Amino acid sequence: MIRLHFFTLTCLLASLAALPAAEVPCAVPGFERLRAAGGEWQAEAGEVLLSELSCVACHRGGASGTPTFLWKAGPDLSAAGDRLRASWIRTYLADPGAVKPGTTMPNVLAGMEEVRKAETIEDLTHHLMGLRARSKSTTEPVIGAAKTGRTVYLSTGCVACHGKEPMQGLAGKYAPGELARFLMGPLAARPSGRMPDQRLGKKDAAHLAAYLAPDTLERDEFVVDAERSRRGRKAFASLGCVSCHDKEPVPRPAPLVDVHGGCLSPEPRAGVPHYSLSEEQRGAIRSALAARESKAPTADDPQAAVRRIMLQRNCFACHGRGGIGGPAKDVAVHFTSSKADLGDLGRLPPPLDGAGRKFKPAALEGVLRGRDPVRAYMRVKMPGFGDDLAREMSQLLGKADADARERPFLAHKNPELAGTNAWGREIVGIKGYACIICHDINGQPSLGIGAYDLARMPKRLRPEWMRDFLMNPMAFPTGARMPPFWPGGQPMNPALAGGGKAERQIDSILRYLAEVDESLPPEGLAGRAAQVLEPKDSPIIFRTFLKGTGTHAIAVGFPGGMNVAFDALAVRWSMAWRGKFIDADGTWNQRYVKMEQPLGEDLVHLEDAGKLSIVGGDEQVPRFRGYHITQAGLPVFDYDLGRLHVEDRVEPGANRGLRRILRVSGQTTESVQFTAKPPPAVKVQIPSGGTLPWQLSFRDGVAEFVEEISW
Repeated sequence: MIRLHFFTLTCLLASLAALPAAEVPCAVPGFERLRAAGGEWQAEAGEVLLSELSCVACHRGGASGTPTFLWKAGPDLSAAGDRLRASWIRTYLADPGAVKPGTTMPNVLAGMEEVRKAETIEDLTHHLMGLRARSKSTTEPVIGAAKTGRTVYLSTGCVACHGKEPMQGLAGKYAPGELARFLMGPLAARPSGRMPDQRLGKKDAAHLAAYLAPDTLERDEFVVDAERSRRGRKAFASLGCVSCHDKEPVPRPAPLVDVHGGCLSPEPRAGVPHYSLSEEQRGAIRSALAARESKAPTADDPQAAVRRIMLQRNCFACHGRGGIGGPAKDVAVHFTSSKADLGDLGRLPPPLDGAGRKFKPAALEGVLRGRDPVRAYMRVKMPGFGDDLAREMSQLLGKADADARERPFLAHKNPELAGTNAWGREIVGIKGYACIICHDINGQPSLGIGAYDLARMPKRLRPEWMRDFLMNPMAFPTGARMPPFWPGGQPMNPALAGGGKAERQIDSILRYLAEVDESLPPEGLAGRAAQVLEPKDSPIIFRTFLKGTGTHAIAVGFPGGMNVAFDALAVRWSMAWRGKFIDADGTWNQRYVKMEQPLGEDLVHLEDAGKLSIVGGDEQVPRFRGYHITQAGLPVFDYDLGRLHVEDRVEPGANRGLRRILRVSGQTTESVQFTAKPPPAVKVQIPSGGTLPWQLSFRDGVAEFVEEISW
């Protein structure tokens, strides 16, 4: 062991002498964006630097509010020994800027005497390599293809932040399989949200990892020395690493006033971290500090807070707001659509001006979580930024975009203005304003270009916004080609249903769209005879009263003749059958007369085919939260079990069976288990031939579980 350490230190000292000085200034996209915009940009850009360099993690002078949104926390290192290679840790700690030019990680060992520095690096390496996850993933790795990975890189939006060419050296950073695992859930390792969650599946993550790290390296053999690990843990605290890499900032008495000395000094100094900054960046920080002396920053201005968050997380790389942002031309060419007729509207991320006024808060939260893919034809994905930011940002946008002049939408409370479902169906149909020419509706393709589904609008959009947008579409910066049907507040066709009043016609549309699951399709798409629902190219999701499930049934029919039903009241899968799906006659025409019945055969009940429970405490009753749709059109049912959040979906499996995928996230001190007592006709199989009850294994707060169901 002594020889090994001496050899390692000798090599490390040699490598330290050979490393070039880090010349590339810290790369902060928000700073560069403001700099390019010009004007009086320095103070605002300096505030972005104070956040992205994590200055307020150590110093006084930050604004009041939630720390998560004021500074960039460092990566979570609690499982660094699983994720990283020891050789990379050594080299990176020696000179972060040389390994990753433009990094915002300071050189915490700058100015330290070389032998002591090498010893400290080795101690820190042993400490970090000893940090391991409490439980190991049992998921089998997927082999990716680099060529496919480049397509994923360009089409899902990675190119917007990272440029057209991938980062270098990632194979030397990550242990085998860990890059793909990171790409599947980056927020677990980087909770600050600068790397959002693209919600990649296993295959896409494996392909992307193969592209980003094409060189296959063997796993490092590393033995943690307990004494070095102890010294490394002590150094991790004394050097201030805990300030950025812990859950909360650790305040220090040093104020944010001096950029001529300390860690912002142009020259490295012993005992303090060193940042590689340009003189322009130091000037911006000086401007920010000078502005703070005259007016302390607050979290009271929602417009400024929204802009700051968008600059921090580089949202402007894809979205415009307030006259800045949107994808650059060389990036935009990689944003494509499956519906070319929609033009840029169908391929480019929309501007965010007025988004807080447009969306219902819960819907906007879902968008920011990356769970509301309404524009499935748009190949670039809206990523997820985590629950905390989704809640905070949706509230800030609502406040920032509120319009004091907006009239409440009260048409449904005024008999003179209230609409009806039947009128709405007529207006949307081919004999009305023919909305179905452009828009899909309730999963049925439009007669024309296939703009996004009208049935999703009442669930996502505020009725006040919808009314004002329909009255004058050109007044809204959405880029939509929507023509005005109520110019000057008057109906284009007064003889149409609604009594010649604009608000009554609009209320009728909203009523029909809100009840479209329980209504006949608009005239022009289907006649009354077309009531047997037949899944063809994508699943059909149908809310109804269903015999054997009840009044809160959500039936799902898959192409190929596999069907299931979910009971949203009991929060469980209820039954499955093969063959024909459902006749919608009772829902559309006789809703309060009869329940629907499955049309196919081989029906089995799934109530006892598997459930989750928390062991060791009071029995938890699951709380249904709704469902979201994947890019493939598959519904994922969301519910809470105590403090855990569950995403539960099924899909057709092998041998005409079902494959159920559960994703459980959150923190709990008790164990979580899966149990099943299926009826005799139903067989269940769990991973690796395991036995029931099955204890779930969590990694970074997430557990995934697959159940195969056959009958």
